[in-house]
Amino acid sequence: MSTEQRKLWEKETHENKVESFYGWGVDNFGDFHNGYLNFGLWESGLKTYLEAAENMVHRIATIAGVNQNSHLLDVGFGMGTQDVYILEKFSPRKIDGLDVTWKHVELARRRAERFKCGDRVEFHHGTATKIPFPDGYFTNVMSIEAPEHFDTRQMFFEESYRVLKPGGVIGIADYTLKREPRNFIEKAVLGAVVSLWKVPQDNVYSTETYRQRLAKVGYKNIDIQEVGALTIPGYYYEQKRPEVKAELAKIRGFVAGRLGFIIDIFLFQAYQYGLLEYILVHAEKK
Repeated sequence: MSTEQRKLWEKETHENKVESFYGWGVDNFGDFHNGYLNFGLWESGLKTYLEAAENMVHRIATIAGVNQNSHLLDVGFGMGTQDVYILEKFSPRKIDGLDVTWKHVELARRRAERFKCGDRVEFHHGTATKIPFPDGYFTNVMSIEAPEHFDTRQMFFEESYRVLKPGGVIGIADYTLKREPRNFIEKAVLGAVVSLWKVPQDNVYSTETYRQRLAKVGYKNIDIQEVGALTIPGYYYEQKRPEVKAELAKIRGFVAGRLGFIIDIFLFQAYQYGLLEYILVHAEKK
């Protein structure tokens, strides 16, 4: 693929920081966890990470209303695995993926070639706060565990609304603030999650504020489900397994692999303190 398609982020931009964070060691990721990066939706009867990860993708695609007539925009597609899954299970007309990390784009394009679906899915390098498509271009938009990183999430709300056709639907998996921290320890834990995980401070707010901000953009029929109990603990205990920690250390290097698990620890601790929530979001453009 032509390297001219890559965006060169300025050093101090948030996009550059997020790309550096997610690009570290990703060349070695291969088929670990089948390329999935999401926390998984660990509903009853699901025992493996792969089952939970695909369950999450299936749920968000369903919430986003994806069907055979859809032209879907997937913002923050990771390794592209979820889009191959959606093509197989939902048969949309077309998927365009947008991701801030160039190495994700390269890996996703190779995956599309391997599964011979490059004519139905295209992966692009770019930012969610300035989506490189015209107004009313998509019938559906989805984003799984990426909006917390966007600088800002509100700009993504506005951009996603702009590129949706009237009657279009968005589906999101994201994180919200369950309550404000009450003491120094809680502030330190939440601060560590926000800082280490490259989350802009403007994105730290409650589920109700999330709903209000979507409505302010113009979204209607907003439905938000809080499902932290079905996501965060399952992912944490998966990442805690010794074989997973060892594999991630090989993939990302010892330091980056351990840093990733430290972030998981802080995030899980914040959830246990009752500071964080995980949400599934449906909204429609009138």
